Amino acid sequence: MTNQSANDRTIEDCARQSHAGTIDFGTVVERLTAAGVEAYHVDYRAGRSTYYTTDDQVHTFALALREPAIADAFDGAAVQAAVRGAQRGEVKYPEFVRRTRAAGCVGYDVWIGGRQVIYHGRRGEQHIEWMPGAPPGRDNVEVVKQVYAAYARRDLGAALALHAPAAQIDQSRELPWGDHYEGEAGVREFFARLLRSVDSTLALERFIDAGDHVVALGRSRGTEKAHGRRFDVPIAHVWHIRDGKVAGVYYHIDNPTMLAALG
Repeated sequence: MTNQSANDRTIEDCARQSHAGTIDFGTVVERLTAAGVEAYHVDYRAGRSTYYTTDDQVHTFALALREPAIADAFDGAAVQAAVRGAQRGEVKYPEFVRRTRAAGCVGYDVWIGGRQVIYHGRRGEQHIEWMPGAPPGRDNVEVVKQVYAAYARRDLGAALALHAPAAQIDQSRELPWGDHYEGEAGVREFFARLLRSVDSTLALERFIDAGDHVVALGRSRGTEKAHGRRFDVPIAHVWHIRDGKVAGVYYHIDNPTMLAALG
């Protein structure tokens, strides 16, 4: 048997065992790496998984998992919960597929060299999970951009999935929604208070990559809800990213201009 045919057989065996739920993800990645696979894509809608090797060979296998129907709305938090269950060994692959389809996931990409998995929704939504051993300095700016994209869609679940469980939010107490917040409950409270006060959109102009910190610069534009006054204020948001998740963020804005709009 040639080395190439042996690698082909390894890839096919990993696909078969994954679909049967008899092999864990870590072992799959280890065996595929040895077989020269650098990435693979699982497409729930087309019913196939496609593997790509370092020498640009492509291997495709049919999937026999069709239930339940893929949900319309993407739920990043539910995808993350399925991933955590799989990591703990509580969720086997067939159940993982069912849970992620129910969460609106249409498929995912595993980038072995980049040590990350990207889960996709119907409308371009994404949820990123980093593998153990992912190198420091990975694209923290992209993590922040994904959080902003989730907020723009008003998809708090997807945004929360990108926050660490003990994530902290801080904003000046001069503002009606300003305070110190912690954890999922704190994130939810912060945005509930914010949305009671203003209806706003962000125009982001620049991202500064400072390692485990990212600074987002731009403007917040919108209307305060009590009197309908318009505002347009500069912002500087300082994000702390750790292990691919938001560990904390400090929302700085032009307080005097905002307070004048709030009356």
